[in-house]
Amino acid sequence: MFEFQALCNEVEALTPADRAALITEKSISVVRGLKALDPEVDAVRVLASFIIGSVAADGSISEKDHLNIFPTLEQAFGDLCDLAGIERSIKISKDVRKEIEGFTKQLLEILAEADETLGADIILLCLLVTSADGKVSLRERKYIKQLCK
Repeated sequence: MFEFQALCNEVEALTPADRAALITEKSISVVRGLKALDPEVDAVRVLASFIIGSVAADGSISEKDHLNIFPTLEQAFGDLCDLAGIERSIKISKDVRKEIEGFTKQLLEILAEADETLGADIILLCLLVTSADGKVSLRERKYIKQLCK
């Protein structure tokens, strides 16, 4: 498929303008591809939840995380899902890790139905959004790499 580490390095090397343009391009193709799969769950919401989970994998979303990721998520998904509602559900959840594991399981089920191109675009979009601050942390890499199985 692709070399995950190399992809992470490429994403980190993008300029903010290039990152924004690629987010727009990939979000359009990913949303179109997810809708074509017609899964039993709201695949766009699952993907957005998974991405938020990558930031919250340590159990919280800091103010800095919020400032970095939510504008990028809004750019990627816009009105297609209730990002504020997703964030509230993650913060309110008594067991954040269990909640995050649920998003991961659902997204893996969706990816099992997707072709290789859509799967690669989903992983790239996850990396693009989480790199809103210009880097993909080790924790974020480990979390997103679960999708490469």
